[in-house]
This record gives sequence, C-alpha cells and structure tokens, in this order.
Amino acid sequence: MSSLSIIIPTFNEAECILTLLENIEDVISDLDHEIIIVDDNSADNTAEIVRNYINSNQLNNIHCIHRTWSKGLSSAVVEGISLASKELVCVMDGDGQHDPKDILKMLEVLLADKTDLVVGSRFLLSDHTHGFNIKRNRLSEAGIKLSNLFVRAKISDPLSGFFLTKRTLILEAGTNLYKEGFKILFDFMMVQPNITVSEVQINFKERLGGESKLNLSTFFSLIGQIVENLTKGIISSSFLVFSLVGSFGVLIHLSTLSILLAVEINFLSANFISTLLAMTSNYLLNNFLTFHNVHKSLKQKFFGLTKYTFVNSLSILANVGIAYQLFENNFSAIASALVGIFAGLILNYALSRKLVFNQNSI
Repeated sequence: MSSLSIIIPTFNEAECILTLLENIEDVISDLDHEIIIVDDNSADNTAEIVRNYINSNQLNNIHCIHRTWSKGLSSAVVEGISLASKELVCVMDGDGQHDPKDILKMLEVLLADKTDLVVGSRFLLSDHTHGFNIKRNRLSEAGIKLSNLFVRAKISDPLSGFFLTKRTLILEAGTNLYKEGFKILFDFMMVQPNITVSEVQINFKERLGGESKLNLSTFFSLIGQIVENLTKGIISSSFLVFSLVGSFGVLIHLSTLSILLAVEINFLSANFISTLLAMTSNYLLNNFLTFHNVHKSLKQKFFGLTKYTFVNSLSILANVGIAYQLFENNFSAIASALVGIFAGLILNYALSRKLVFNQNSI
C-alpha cells in the first residue's frame, strides 16, 4: 500500500478542524500517512488549537504550518506539498464538508486505474449538491463550465478542493502553481495538461463550522487565474481584476458627471463629486473582488478608503506628470495620455496592494 500525505489548508476552521482530524485518523489509521495543516494566520487561532492537539496527544504524524507571510489557498497547498514526505498527496478542505471515507475510494481508483490524478467530484452523479444553496450551486455550475473551456480533460468538477495525486507531479509544476488563487486543482490541470484524470463521486456534507469562502470574488479570481496561466504569469490574477474594477470606475465617473452636468451643476463641483464616487466604488469593489474582503469592519473600511484616496492621489500625479513629459517630448496627446494612464494604474495597483489591502497593515 502506498504512503499518503494529506494536505489541509485552513482559514478560521477552529470550530471543525479537530473533529476532522479525528475522523481522518479513524478512517486511514492502517495506512502509512501524515497530515499537514497549512493555516493562513486564522483570527480564531486554528493553528494554536491544532498545535495544542498535537502536543497533548504526542502525535508525530500531524504537522501545522502557521503562515503569516503569504495568503491564498493555492500557495498554501503548494507549501504543504513541498514539505510532504509521502509518495501520494491528498488535498482536502478543513471545514468538514469532505468525507475522509472518500479518501480510500480515491486511493483505490488511483492504484487500480494507474491514473495520475483522482478528483473527488461533487457533481459526477448529480448536477447539484445538497451541501450548497441554490446560489452557490449556480455559481459552481458557471465556474465549472468556464474552467472546462481551458483544460484538456473535461471533468464534472474541475473546481473541487478534494483530490489525490502523485507528489512528484505537483512538484514538477513548480512555481506555476504558486499563485494567489483559490482553485489549485484547476491550476494543476491547466499547467499539466497531459496528466490522466479519473473521478469519484464524493459524499459532500454540510459544513461543520466556519464560513464559506466561495462567492463572486472567487469567480473573478478564477477568471484572473485563467488569464495568468494563458499569459505565463505576465498578467497576474489580482492585477487583471484590479484593472477591470478601474474600468468600471471610469464608467461610474463619466456617467455621474454627465448626470450632474445635465442638472446644471457646475463642472468643478460635478467632477469633484464624480471623482469621489468613482474612487469610493473602486475601493469597495477592489476590497471585495480583488483582495477578497480583507477589510471587514466599518472601521477597517473607513481607514482603508482614506489610504486608498491617498494612494490614488499619488497615482494621478504620476499619470499627469508622465503624460506631460511625453507630450513635451513630441509624443502625440493620445499616446502620452495612454502611457500616463497605464503608469498610474501600475503605481496605483502596487501601492494599493502594499499599503491599503495588505493584511499585515490592518
């Protein structure tokens, strides 16, 4: 029987992680295995709870990585696998929705079919799951249809968080998988298109605790992951979403300005109001879509918007300054303006990422 490393990325799973660990041990106690929890600095002390459990039971096959330096499910899984010592790796969620009994079913298929990857599918035998509400089922369905356009192996659940594969195959993908995204399986299938894939219908259960991380932000992140893979990392996922939000902000600005001018408000006042409205909408959308709601409380949002306004003022100065210098050096007005806008966008993204939406700055 092959040896197995189970990788569990966690974020605020204190309510359910110990129950999950006990259930896993009950199911695979006869296997040569280890469990690696990779926690993204959970505010509910998930990592501390796991460590206390390890120490109190004197366990040497469960390990906990408490990350304060990086965020995101995909990078958490990659870091966990890089520390794994077993031949096979199984990735599963920490919220209790994945049934440990399905690990044995997946392992049996991998060994019998000599396949590279076994996916624990929520939708192999059904087009919906009782573990999701109607909204989440529809969002998953849309994401699956989109994902299958970009992978060679068309499967029922390329967005599953439950899969079993060979450790060497993950390591071969290297830094191509080290991203900010949430859908590590989809990334793996996209950057390793020649692997053979099998599916197993899993028992997808109700959550044991915590909150769901699947929302519209995750869907936008998926689009970003696709573009990042297609451009070989030249355009990052978060930069793409940040740019889309900025484009929407331009529409808000121009629409508001047109309405205010139509009701005979003077241009200076109308433009000032339009700018503030566009900037506020950009901040709120970036907080939710680009940076996955890093600012949750009203206090955090207030200070976040204040910092975002300051960052925007710097990017506007860069935009105007660069465009002016180019125009003075005989570039056309359109070319100068476009370069200025792009330079301002890059500076705005870099400063926003570092100063506004950096979790360590909250």
